[in-house]
Amino acid sequence: MEKIIISLFFIFLVLFPFGQLTKIPLAFLNSPEIHLYLTDIILFLLVLGWGIWRFFINKRKYQLPPLTKPIFIFILIGGLSLAFNSPLFTGREVGVGFLYLLRWIFYAGLYFFLFDFKKKLSWLRKDWSCFLIIIGSMVGILALVQHFLWPNLKALEVLQYDPHFYRAVGTFLDPGFTGIILVLTLILMSVKNLGKNWWLWGVWGIVYIALTLTYSRASWLAFFVGMSVLSFYKKSWKLFLFIAGLLVLTWFLIPQPVGEGGKLTRTYTIQSRFENYQQAVKIIKERPILGVGFNNLRYYQKKQGFLTEENWQTNQAGAGLDNSWLFVLATTGILGFVSYLWLDWKALGRFKNILVVSSLIAVFIHSFFLNSLFYPWVMAWLWLLLAMENS
Repeated sequence: MEKIIISLFFIFLVLFPFGQLTKIPLAFLNSPEIHLYLTDIILFLLVLGWGIWRFFINKRKYQLPPLTKPIFIFILIGGLSLAFNSPLFTGREVGVGFLYLLRWIFYAGLYFFLFDFKKKLSWLRKDWSCFLIIIGSMVGILALVQHFLWPNLKALEVLQYDPHFYRAVGTFLDPGFTGIILVLTLILMSVKNLGKNWWLWGVWGIVYIALTLTYSRASWLAFFVGMSVLSFYKKSWKLFLFIAGLLVLTWFLIPQPVGEGGKLTRTYTIQSRFENYQQAVKIIKERPILGVGFNNLRYYQKKQGFLTEENWQTNQAGAGLDNSWLFVLATTGILGFVSYLWLDWKALGRFKNILVVSSLIAVFIHSFFLNSLFYPWVMAWLWLLLAMENS
């Protein structure tokens, strides 16, 4: 049983860099708004298998990890928000919303599994960062391959993805989400001391180039803030000046591709996000205590007339907001927001762990512009990080 669980974990890590390419078509279910990935299935089997092994086969006492209480309280409030708002939606719509909550629960289950197994497997505790560095490097390499071999992604518009031009979007098919994974990789490599390992510096450079070619300003900002926090912890002005100088140099030297998406001074995204935020604030005012249900946002936006396109069910942005904090408020209300803030505060661990703090703050900054905190692959990275570092 243990070997099966470990094998599932490795399969999950292998599939991680392939992102949206692991998506499973569900046309036969007549539910176009449901997005299921092979990584979801593997994680479900992993957490379920670990639960059976831990509580029914190996019945030794299980030490609860530090984040247990805030995790369970957020799950409870998420469930209450669904139940409280169920009269507003059909049974099918509530069921779809519950699937999103279930996904969050199983990704959080990765934290419990790793917290348990890291004590059992010394090699996992010793080498876990190598796995993430390899994963992040693969994301960067695949993004560069896509950027140079398939720079025009207009064909993906039929699948409801944004038609990016000459940007490194990688296997996540989105420059912003690819960008934040690359940022987390660069922070991890920087914390783990590159030293005189020139090949690691080479990998760092490849990942950084991939990051710059995403033209994702949110990711650039997250990188700058995360590395600034790192330089503060290390008390290294040299590191701060290096990162600041590198970004300034990149700004002036990076090629400007055809199309608005590659312009670092573009303004149309600011306007669209502002409209998105206005809609979120309206929803929050209407349902302030428990929100509209985690996650019935797509259906509520449709009822309010915010989603008017014919493809409202398959629109990639329909189920979320361009801000994780507004997303929590809109879907779980003030109660859910407070419990999520408590979870984040506990995760920071009194600011003791340099890697955890730098990574989390980078994601927090990024999440003001994209729903990063609830993106499956970002969640997986952070839960793994918290399980291995924040005990």
